[in-house]
Amino acid sequence: MGIVNRLLLVSLLITAIVAFTTQNAIQTAWVAIGLSSLTGVVWIISSKDQTFDHLGLNSAGLLNAFFFIISVIAFSEFCFSLWDSPFVGTYILSITTVGTFWWTIDMLQPSTV
Repeated sequence: MGIVNRLLLVSLLITAIVAFTTQNAIQTAWVAIGLSSLTGVVWIISSKDQTFDHLGLNSAGLLNAFFFIISVIAFSEFCFSLWDSPFVGTYILSITTVGTFWWTIDMLQPSTV
């Protein structure tokens, strides 16, 4: 069993313990989100070379990531001005929406391999 699988198993156990001890769904959800995010960061760091190659994090990839962040901020500001929506929810919506469009466009492009 790999280190990431063990971390995910521990995250699941801690989340279950929090769920049974607090009986609070919101707190349990935040614990699950936090531990899963931490596991993802550990996974990315442990396989840094493979992750950077896959994501294309070279000079062009960093420029791509920069423009993704700019797109998220611009879409969030548009949502703020249009609907006067809450801060965190708007950024989550923006990341999801812009990320889905960028992922779809990436999937539609022909492979260069």
